[in-house]
Order: sequence, then structure tokens, then C-alpha cells
Amino acid sequence: MATKEKTDKRRTDERVHSAIFAAIINHQLRPATQLQEDALAAAFGVSRTIIRKVLQQLAHEKLVVITPNKGARVARPTTEEARQVFEARHTIERELVSTVARRAQGKELDGLRGIVEEERRAQEADDKRRRVQLSGDFHRALAGLAGNDVLATFLSELVSRTSLIIALYEKPGAVPCSCEEHQEIIDALARRDEAAAIDRMSHHLKHIESQVDLSQSTGGVDFRSLFAAVE
Repeated sequence: MATKEKTDKRRTDERVHSAIFAAIINHQLRPATQLQEDALAAAFGVSRTIIRKVLQQLAHEKLVVITPNKGARVARPTTEEARQVFEARHTIERELVSTVARRAQGKELDGLRGIVEEERRAQEADDKRRRVQLSGDFHRALAGLAGNDVLATFLSELVSRTSLIIALYEKPGAVPCSCEEHQEIIDALARRDEAAAIDRMSHHLKHIESQVDLSQSTGGVDFRSLFAAVE
């Protein structure tokens, strides 16, 4: 009985975590959104203890910030943090794709191909939320093929933080990455062309970075200057 209770509790924790995690990376919960424990507990039909535990896990994953006496809120990365996230991704993903190019077998890439096919369907359906989720899934799955669990876990965190950065700093009219860029990476990996795989990944990451404007000021707005030309 005790074992069943523990299993049920773990499943509840995972269900709540997965739902809040998805809402954050899919931009349903925007950066800086307050996450009230009472409201979340009522929404999920669980105790505040479970909500508190999940929020602590999300804080460990850098998606939530918990401030004493103020509670939890969705993280709001600064422009400097955003630059560091992109720099870290360039460094880590070049190494990961290099490793995968040297060791991956043909069938091991089938999972990546499946994700790209789902991306195509989401693209045709103009389902942005699904595309964001699948794009993250692609990078996490690729990292898993490298056989380094530490780097894969770190990259998963960086991918999630990238989603927050895009939600906060996305340029108006930014063109999202095409699933064809992921396909080009797979093609290079299938040929075991390490140099081409690294090049395609670098190009892809630069495209992601180009979607955001990190020159934005996080300070106050001078409304007088902003609307000076308005009659």
C-alpha cells in the first residue's frame, strides 16, 4: 500500500510539473508571471505542498524564481543572461553534434527524423506552440544520442531558458526556424560528416539568436520622447 501511495504521489508531482513546465516553454505563462500557490493548488486539485515542491524543482531548472516573502514567478532573464545562454548553447551543441556525427548509427537517427516530420505537420497547421515544443524536443533528443548525461541535462535547461528568452525578446515579425534546418543537421549526421554537422548546427543556432533583440533596455520608458511626434 505504501509503495502504491508513493507511486501515485510521484505521478501527481510529474503531472503538475509537466503541465506548468509546458505552459512556460510554450509561452502560455509569460516571463515574470506570478505563480500563486493557492490558485495553482486549486487548478490542479492538489495540496499546496505539492505545488511548492514543483515550483522548487522549476526554480532548480531556472524557469521559476522564488523570492522570500514574495512567492514564485516565471523567470525573466536579463539581456546579459540571454547572451550567456546563447554562448553556452553554441559551445555545447557544437561538441554534442560532433560526438553524434562520429558515433551515431543509422537507426539511432530515426527518432530525430520522427520529430522533424511532426514539425512539418505543425508548420503546415501553423501551430506555433507545437513547433516550439518540438524544436526543443529535437535538441534534447540529439543531445541524448551523444551519450553524455551531464551535458544532455545541462542542454535541456538551456533549451528551456531559450524559450523564455524568445518569449521576452522576440523581434516583431521574426521568422521562426524552419524544420528544414533540423533536417539538414540529420542529413549531415547520417553521412557522418562531422564538419558539415557542426556548420549546420552553428547556422541553426545563429538563426535562433537572430529572432531576438537583446539591445532592448530593461529600464523605464521615456513616454515624452516616445510620443513626441504624436499630435
